Amino acid sequence: MRGFIRERRPGSFTAYWETSDPSTGARRQHSKGGFPTRAKARRHLNVVVGKVTTGEWRPDQSVTVRDLLVEHWLPAQRARELRPATLAQYEGVIEHWIVPRLGGTKVAALTPATVVDFAAALRSEPTAKGRKGLSPRSTQLAVGVLKAACAFAVSTEMIGRNPIAGVRRPRAEGQAMRVWTSAEARSFLDATSADRLGFAWALLLTRGLRRGELCGLKWSAVDLAAGTLKIESTLITVDGQPVASRPKTSAGLRSIPLDAQLVALLRAHRKRQRTEQVAAGPTYEKGGYLLADELGRPYHPDTISGWFEASVAETGLPRIRLHDCRHTAASLMLASGVPVKVVSEILGHASPTITLSVYAHVMPGMAESAGAALSASLLG
Repeated sequence: MRGFIRERRPGSFTAYWETSDPSTGARRQHSKGGFPTRAKARRHLNVVVGKVTTGEWRPDQSVTVRDLLVEHWLPAQRARELRPATLAQYEGVIEHWIVPRLGGTKVAALTPATVVDFAAALRSEPTAKGRKGLSPRSTQLAVGVLKAACAFAVSTEMIGRNPIAGVRRPRAEGQAMRVWTSAEARSFLDATSADRLGFAWALLLTRGLRRGELCGLKWSAVDLAAGTLKIESTLITVDGQPVASRPKTSAGLRSIPLDAQLVALLRAHRKRQRTEQVAAGPTYEKGGYLLADELGRPYHPDTISGWFEASVAETGLPRIRLHDCRHTAASLMLASGVPVKVVSEILGHASPTITLSVYAHVMPGMAESAGAALSASLLG
């Protein structure tokens, strides 16, 4: 059985082939259309005929995009025990972006053109929150989830061929990195030195902690005598609520050195918290969080971001996001000549290559300074 190709309309070719029911011997014709050229239809037909001959071919199940994502793909991701934040992100992408536009479409009927139109609609149509289209990063995420689900459908034999395997995720330009100079960072820390969270801003700007790592930091992970703190837990936001979690990767589980100034700041903060615990009595929550209110209750991560932005506004310094403190710390360390490997370990990157790729803008100045120093030592 070889099958045949037919041009149904100009520029659209359909492949036809037959199978037989092993129990009755009845013949059944199958088809797959939408190929832009006869050659592409022929290549598909050859693959299918080969699988029919070996008994590997299975007919596509009549499953919709919504059913694939909600009834099959999402449960499979939950079984992988992914982080709650990751699962919540997938659920939001599916519920708000994919299902409203493609939920009723048969998976086998998807085409590259469908995905291109889908991505364009996400970028241009107003969102439920009134924004003028999604960001390139969000659009990339939505297409990535759809592609992953279709690949899953093939691997579980729900469909015989991935209709969007060749589609590339849209490019996503990263948000512009904004960092403070050493003088600006020092000015901010001086201005906020008496604040309740002055120690937290110092940790962010000198050690580059992530927000979740800072909010999840407990006294049990801090050794002031040895001058170290361990990143072993995080406090992240899932569906608007703070949830205790673990760092994403093994590299995120790390020990960070503390200098004398940071140790002094943390000692003063611990003394203040102990005084508050005595004053609160039995109502004080003994969760052990460094970032906690007068009753020991951990601060919501979004609250920390809001307070940081308000503090920056009060100082009149250039506005940066809380996460830009991490970028500032990394840039200043590299510019000061700290080895890339050491910076990578402090930041919790999986490898120095990641550090180099993110902070390549700092390298030219470092290379110039290193070259000048070597010339001075050899030629001066």
